[in-house]
Amino acid sequence: MSAKLVDKDQKRRDIARAAMEVFSRGGMDAVSMRLVAGKAGIGKGTIYEYFDSKDELIAAAILIWIEDLIEGARLLSQQEVDPEKRLRIFVGQTMAVFTRDQSAIQTAISVFQVILSNLDNNLWFDPIQSAFKDTWKTIAQIIMDGSEKGVFRIQGREDAKKIAINLLAFLDGICLHYYASGGRFDIKEQVDHYMKYLLEETLK
Repeated sequence: MSAKLVDKDQKRRDIARAAMEVFSRGGMDAVSMRLVAGKAGIGKGTIYEYFDSKDELIAAAILIWIEDLIEGARLLSQQEVDPEKRLRIFVGQTMAVFTRDQSAIQTAISVFQVILSNLDNNLWFDPIQSAFKDTWKTIAQIIMDGSEKGVFRIQGREDAKKIAINLLAFLDGICLHYYASGGRFDIKEQVDHYMKYLLEETLK
C-alpha cells in the first residue's frame, strides 16, 4: 500500500514538473492540459486524477519549482562546515540557475506575477509562502550557526531572520533588474559585491 502511495506522489510531481516546463515557455496562459499531458507522456484525462483544475496544477508546479531550486543549493551547502562558505555556496548555487540561462529569470518573474495575482487564494498563497519561509529558515540557520561558532556577529535569531529576508529580497531584485536591463551588467559581479558588504560590514 505504501509503495503505491509513493508512486502516486511521484507521478503528481512529474506532472507538475511537466506543467512547469510549459509554463516557463509562455507563462500561465500557455499552460493547457493537452500540452502538459503531451510533455508528461500521459493522457489528458490522467491529469485530472491528480489535479482538480488548471489552477491547482500550476500552483503545484510553482511550489515544486521553488522546492527544487532551493533544495539543490541547500544540500550542496550542507557539505561545507564553515558557515561563511556555506552561505556563499547557497547564494552562489541559487544564482547559478539564473546566470546559466536568462530564460530562467523570465520564468522567475512569471512565477512572481502569478503569485502576486493570487494572494487572496489559499490554494496558492499558503503552500508557496511556506516554501519561501523554509528558504528564510535555511539562510537564517546558516547565520545562526556562524554566530554560535563566533564567525558572524548578530543580535539573536530574529536578527538572523531579518538578514535572511533582506538577502533574499536583494537576490529577487537583482534578478528583476538584470532582466529589465536586458542583461547589461554582470549579475555575478553584483551579487559578489553585495555578499562582500554583507559579510564584512554586517556579519563581522
